[in-house]
Amino acid sequence: MYNKYSKTSLRVIFIAVVFAIISIVYVVRMINVIVNAEPHQEYVYTYERRVPIQAVRGEIYDRNGKKLIYNKYTYDLIFDYDAMAASQLDRNYAILQAVYALQSTDNLDKRTESSFPFDNKYPNYTYSVSAKDTSSNLYYRLLKRIAENELESDGEVPKNSLTASYLEQFYQKNPSLFPTEAEIVDFYLQKYKLNSTASDGTPLFTDSEIDLILRVRYDMEVADFSIYNRYVMAKDVDLSFISYVKELCIVGADFSVEVEREYAYPEYAAHILGRTGKIPAEKWDYYSSLGYEMNDTVGISGCEYAFEEYLRGEDGVRVIVEDKNGNIVDSRVEKEAVSGKDIYLTIDIDLQIAAEDGLELSVKALSKATAGAFTAIDPNNGEILALASYPSYNIASFNENYSALVSDPANPLYNRALDGLYAPGSTFKIGMVAAGITNGTVSSSTKINCSGRYTYYSDYQPKCWIYPGQHGSINSTQALTVSCNCYFYELGRLMGIDKMNQYCESYGLGQSTGIELGEKLGILAGPSYREEHGLDPWSAGNTISAAIGQSDNNFTPLQLSVYVSTVLNGGSRYSAHLLREVREYGQDAPIYFNEGSLLSKIYLSHEAISSVKEGMKTMVEQSSYVSNQMKNLPVTVGGKTGTAQLGGSETENGIFVCAAPYDNPEIVISSVVEHAGGGSYAAIAAAQVLEEYYSD
Repeated sequence: MYNKYSKTSLRVIFIAVVFAIISIVYVVRMINVIVNAEPHQEYVYTYERRVPIQAVRGEIYDRNGKKLIYNKYTYDLIFDYDAMAASQLDRNYAILQAVYALQSTDNLDKRTESSFPFDNKYPNYTYSVSAKDTSSNLYYRLLKRIAENELESDGEVPKNSLTASYLEQFYQKNPSLFPTEAEIVDFYLQKYKLNSTASDGTPLFTDSEIDLILRVRYDMEVADFSIYNRYVMAKDVDLSFISYVKELCIVGADFSVEVEREYAYPEYAAHILGRTGKIPAEKWDYYSSLGYEMNDTVGISGCEYAFEEYLRGEDGVRVIVEDKNGNIVDSRVEKEAVSGKDIYLTIDIDLQIAAEDGLELSVKALSKATAGAFTAIDPNNGEILALASYPSYNIASFNENYSALVSDPANPLYNRALDGLYAPGSTFKIGMVAAGITNGTVSSSTKINCSGRYTYYSDYQPKCWIYPGQHGSINSTQALTVSCNCYFYELGRLMGIDKMNQYCESYGLGQSTGIELGEKLGILAGPSYREEHGLDPWSAGNTISAAIGQSDNNFTPLQLSVYVSTVLNGGSRYSAHLLREVREYGQDAPIYFNEGSLLSKIYLSHEAISSVKEGMKTMVEQSSYVSNQMKNLPVTVGGKTGTAQLGGSETENGIFVCAAPYDNPEIVISSVVEHAGGGSYAAIAAAQVLEEYYSD
């Protein structure tokens, strides 16, 4: 019998049934997707970019909590390289929009463009005077552009030699080969498509628009605008401008919140506080190793630099999500910023003001005086209460006045309190009395005769300042009071230079004071110094000259304060320091308190210290000029004047050191007035600071 259902037929039927079932499943699935789909839903392409959240820098206060440097928040218009359109034409239009927005909202004065090398307007550019001044920054920046864009004239310079430094030398020898204005401009017109035309041949940009765009594009190059560096087009813009630009949706344009340093006392403490700025090129490797970004702000000088580790915060990161048109569709904080720490200095700003005003008064009151320096410290822990140098400058306007400050022959940028070296003159005699009595060379009652001339040596017989008069037979206290040279010539001879310098080094003379800002070490006269510097061999005459603070002796004003403090407190030399406390930003409780450190200690006898203090007290009492300056004080002051002859000069530096109260000092001062003619005149600033110190 014939079987109508063969095996082959059954397989075909099975496959057909399976295919039908699968088809039904897919159809049902597709219908479900269509029914449940959002109307007009499209896939949206987005792009993420990360921008830094600037950390707040710590603020700086004086010892009493008075704010010295604080933060001011501003809004800057920036362009982000990644966020800008890829097309050069689109970038030009975005820049043009931003410039017009600045014009429309009266914010054009907020522009940061400062590197354009031409005067006049396009197409009538001519090199500016600064751009052709070989000593100017503008000229050097132009050379960098010529080198990086290979714009050297006529190809005279080998490609592998194209550096700004090489071109500087090349154009000095071949000035005629310097690129013309037209060569520079034509290059940038092509590079940035500024000479583009429409299909009908009409220029896309007017001459006025080319001028506006070209200035910005050139400045962007100078600022190294890249994925690593945003370009700040305008600083400290107002809210009306921000709203205006937000409405325009300029592709690539954004706003950053910047923190600028403000100074509560801009005319004072400039040499102490210092400045912030962008990382100097020569220090980039160092800061990079610490995790800094190229465009970060750091301390450049003063306390801003010295205490960078505390003041610096840690930047955060914000993720910006944009669509293909540059519109922000999402924003989130990936990493929170961490604020820097506040620091409290040891200085008292009121004493600082008194010191600077007092120095200025001293200099202006004396016809030949030119400059000065002042330091005040706590002799019992090394805290610096005031540190002044005159002339000084306004730190808030430093950048605007930089050229004038650098060229000023009075050198206001020079910190004389830390870097000025002065012969101590008779202020050196304080340490000599302390050393001579302590080591037994003399006692407080030992008398040495002064006949007006020191006659121990037949070939070298220096005079006392009183010559042709004489002081007669006097002891150590009297010798300090009248500043008798002959007494100290003899004391120096008896002690010898090695014993003298053993004590002087322990006092800190010619040694580091420990201050955080850096300083010159000064010169302690002696055989070793002469030998190291190839000078004439040391002689007996040099020893007795050194004993009155002359010979090669040169010290900074801060070293003088540390030295006098060490003698008066009994031989303990504390590190001079400016940092007192560190606190979390905006908090009251310190997380670190600087108690100071003991650098060295030497035994000084009670007899020696008493003799010194009594001699300093009677010196002030018997100097009519100095005592008149101190007459309004509620305490008794001990002091010592010093006068040092300047080589080749008709005038002398005036030096004054003092302590108050004289018998148990809580403040020690050194004051120097250059070309004052006498040490008494340096007491003016000291008196003003002491009046402020003891005021209610």
